[in-house]
Amino acid sequence: MSLFRLLKTALTSGDYYKAMNYALTMLDGDYQMLHYPFKVNENESFSDAQNNLIEYCMSHLPEVSDKKVLDLGCGNGMVSFYLAQNHNVNTVVGVDVNHNNVTIANAEKIKRETPNVYFIIDDAQNLTQIEDDSFDILINIESAFHYPNKDQFMDEVHRVLKPGGQFIIADIVRTKKGNLWLRKWKKRMNFNHWSEDDYITAFSTRHLELESKRDISHNIIKGFKMYREYLNNSKLESYFNGFMVKFFFMVNVKLNIYLLKNRRKYYVFHGQKNNA
Repeated sequence: MSLFRLLKTALTSGDYYKAMNYALTMLDGDYQMLHYPFKVNENESFSDAQNNLIEYCMSHLPEVSDKKVLDLGCGNGMVSFYLAQNHNVNTVVGVDVNHNNVTIANAEKIKRETPNVYFIIDDAQNLTQIEDDSFDILINIESAFHYPNKDQFMDEVHRVLKPGGQFIIADIVRTKKGNLWLRKWKKRMNFNHWSEDDYITAFSTRHLELESKRDISHNIIKGFKMYREYLNNSKLESYFNGFMVKFFFMVNVKLNIYLLKNRRKYYVFHGQKNNA
């Protein structure tokens, strides 16, 4: 993949995830989780920082062993595999609207021999293949900001969770509205950010009891600032390809740090579906 094609992916969300999957495999020779890094300790690898985010999210939940988990917006499936392998869940069903991501996830399922992990193509705003009251846990990591109809997404969260079921939504929320150029770019990238207040209102009107909300932007920014260490410790070999991938990551890192400092915040929302 050429440098021009990599940079061009900054203009469309579907191409962006193809390029990110490609670039991350070059870092470590294997697929990686697609979400932001969460720094906890010094000298952490990129994989460590990504695992930290999942562990932070899971720390808000009660015992999840033998539970049925819906990984909504599962991307390439790496989070689903991590949950199955590290949290002793009964079943994980990963759902993503991106065909390329689900193709990767299904290929990795065979490679990793994980019979209790399943992947389907479906829309988080209209889950045609998920039954009512069917999951104990729903996790949604860095996916909701792509949904143009988040009210409908929230309706689906309520519908598919069992009474008393728990949810984790990790999302980037807006703190300021962008200028005309930024709004056009967001439209091309299918970015549809809610504010913190939008989420609070949505929970309260759907019998979804919010138990905690945490702004973890500081840890995410710290994770991004370690990108040079991540790249230096990667398996990049080819001079040209190495430069191409490093430049791609540098552009993404700088942009995300700027946005998290000036226009957005990273929140983790945890709650449950009321029995009423």
